[in-house]
Amino acid sequence: MEVWSALTVDQRLTVWIAVGSALLGGSVSLLTSWVMSRQANVHSEKMRNAEVREGAASRAQEAFVNLLQLTNAAYSLKEVIDGQFSAADEEGLAHLLPVQKVQEIIAVGADLEPFLSRDITFLLHSDDAELLGDLLVYEKRVHSLQHAIGTYNEKRADLTARFEQGALKIGSESDTLLSSELEGKDALLADVRVSVLQGLLGQIMERLEREVNEGHRLLGRFQNTARNEFKELYPNLKFEVPNATS
Repeated sequence: MEVWSALTVDQRLTVWIAVGSALLGGSVSLLTSWVMSRQANVHSEKMRNAEVREGAASRAQEAFVNLLQLTNAAYSLKEVIDGQFSAADEEGLAHLLPVQKVQEIIAVGADLEPFLSRDITFLLHSDDAELLGDLLVYEKRVHSLQHAIGTYNEKRADLTARFEQGALKIGSESDTLLSSELEGKDALLADVRVSVLQGLLGQIMERLEREVNEGHRLLGRFQNTARNEFKELYPNLKFEVPNATS
């Protein structure tokens, strides 16, 4: 204090200016460091967000491919059945029953991959949130169709085996089963077997037509929703799946 008291006013002012400059310089340095650190954090956050969105857009494309495969599977199965009807007609066998025309139903295609939750969760916050549930229901319906077709193939193979044994003959103008070897209860059971097979085939054909058309609609909805969500990150993917009526 004695030293400070001995200083003149000008000397004291000089000291205060020096101290103030040092404090100001330190404050500016700290502020500059904080601003630079803040900018770096903001940039890092933007980069992370961009990577997250790019990853979500990429996974959305994988979900689209899964949906496309499901729709193509339904369309391919429908084409197999339609092809057998056309072949019978070309051979002059249009009068035969559907179960006579349609034998085993086999379509060659890629294995169907299930939808992964990480690929479609973006739909929860989209303008078409109901699409997520519709996709999962559609997936189950197509798999159920494949199971029904497997059942038809088994029953049709059993019927073919009986044909080859010469025990059964299906009437060409009705759903009844004619046989010179089966009588009574056996003949009745054979008629029931053919009737069940006819009904199963009819259900399969109706469901395939519905699923092909539904798959086409879902593909369009998915494309629109994904583009609205991810903008330029989601490409305008081309797909060609004819409608069931095409």
